[in-house]
Amino acid sequence: MPPDPSHAPSHAPHRSADAETLHALSRRGFLKVGFGFTAALACTALVPSLAGCSAGNPAPQAGMAWLRPDDVALFRALLPAIVTELAEAPPPRRAALVQDALRNIDTTCAAMGEGAQAELRKLFGLLASTLLRWALTGIRQDWNAATPQQVQAFLARWRASRLATLNAGAVVLVKLTSVGYYVLPAAWAGTGYPGPNAAVYKALHA
Repeated sequence: MPPDPSHAPSHAPHRSADAETLHALSRRGFLKVGFGFTAALACTALVPSLAGCSAGNPAPQAGMAWLRPDDVALFRALLPAIVTELAEAPPPRRAALVQDALRNIDTTCAAMGEGAQAELRKLFGLLASTLLRWALTGIRQDWNAATPQQVQAFLARWRASRLATLNAGAVVLVKLTSVGYYVLPAAWAGTGYPGPNAAVYKALHA
């Protein structure tokens, strides 16, 4: 069933219906496969910062509640690789869609419990580390220089891996990205979804 069409910026002081929908999706779906990162990443001696032990934790990106600058760069690379229709949108519309999707992703992450956020922080920290990113994804350059083809190849590699932790990481990244985008009313036309029944929507949000 398509997501609720209401949309509010992630920095809104109250939880919108859109945030509730995304939070429910996270609890029911993708986070359940992501907890393998606890044992695989938190205990590594090579990158203690992934367990939250770094001396300084960067503040969220301006305009975001939870995503840090490195996280935003990651999802800017993921979005055109996962939502391939973005390549067909005119640049101004594409930029607006990406920004709205980033706000939805941020809303989702900010609405999660501390345990789930800790799991995501480990995964995002791994992907922000140049050395580990190169070793595990094959992408040596920063995310803002990665091509959609490189990102697609790394996601396929993780999905095909024998390591359940990498499989879980791919699922988390794909679902966070795709839900963040396809919850946008502006994205529905590309999927053939005409939008919710007006009477039902009005009744639910009266």
